[in-house]
Amino acid sequence: MRRIAPFHWLTFLFLIGLILLTLIFRGQIPLWRSLLLNYVVLFGLLFALKLSSDRKMIGKRGMFFHHFSPILFVILIYESLGNLIQYLQRDIDPTLIQIDFFIFGVQPTLWMEQWIVPWFTDVMSLAYLSYYFIPIVLIAVLYLKDRMMEFDRAIFVLAFGYYVSFIGYILFPAIGPRYALTHLYSVPLEGSFLTDFVRDILNALEHNKRDCMPSGHTQIVLIALYLAHRYEKVLFYIFLPIICALILSTVYLRYHYTIDIFAGVMLAIGCMIIGPRLYRWWNLRIKD
Repeated sequence: MRRIAPFHWLTFLFLIGLILLTLIFRGQIPLWRSLLLNYVVLFGLLFALKLSSDRKMIGKRGMFFHHFSPILFVILIYESLGNLIQYLQRDIDPTLIQIDFFIFGVQPTLWMEQWIVPWFTDVMSLAYLSYYFIPIVLIAVLYLKDRMMEFDRAIFVLAFGYYVSFIGYILFPAIGPRYALTHLYSVPLEGSFLTDFVRDILNALEHNKRDCMPSGHTQIVLIALYLAHRYEKVLFYIFLPIICALILSTVYLRYHYTIDIFAGVMLAIGCMIIGPRLYRWWNLRIKD
């Protein structure tokens, strides 16, 4: 089993946790059998990747899939959470709303209504969408430059960050202010076809709607920014203004409470500290 890549070990352990969670709460989960089958299939894919991990057996295309397979696992596991989280416990939106009000004396998403204009909404929508490309651009650049040590380390830390955020979604389910506070908004988030496109595509693709706390958008892009600063300084300076706009967009577009942002920042810092150390520890175990 030590031949499994470190980032696949993260997936292996996380899948075990999800299977146990599904079995424990199967009486509350309508599609628990489908979830278990989904996780078993993912286990099978991990096992297949282990058996074919010899470069001579799978060739260049197989190695490409092997290296980038964590992206597939993250997407499939995230989507599966839509059939799990909502049945485990009640949403905590009322608590998050109270925390935001305690900190600011107002609801930030309501306060930002005064700044809503169509062109800025378009900009914020594009910034929000960039979340799905920033980590991929980083690891793709490292891969194309054949910097495989940095590539493996980066994809491990990113995968670690994703799974930590998924644990947050499970422990603190919340649908976000766009749903919980919809009855209070008086100014619609109107833009051009760009805003409509981004909103429609995200609503269609994101099966899991309880991904508010922590802000995974904030957490993952900050981790990517940290990795870019270490390995690709040019990308760091390209990412920096985009990520600043992205974090602002999470509140402007009513996807997140500000406490979600704070939690995402703190988790990002934790992942930046723990992730590289965990990666080094696992590599030492493999060598031993």
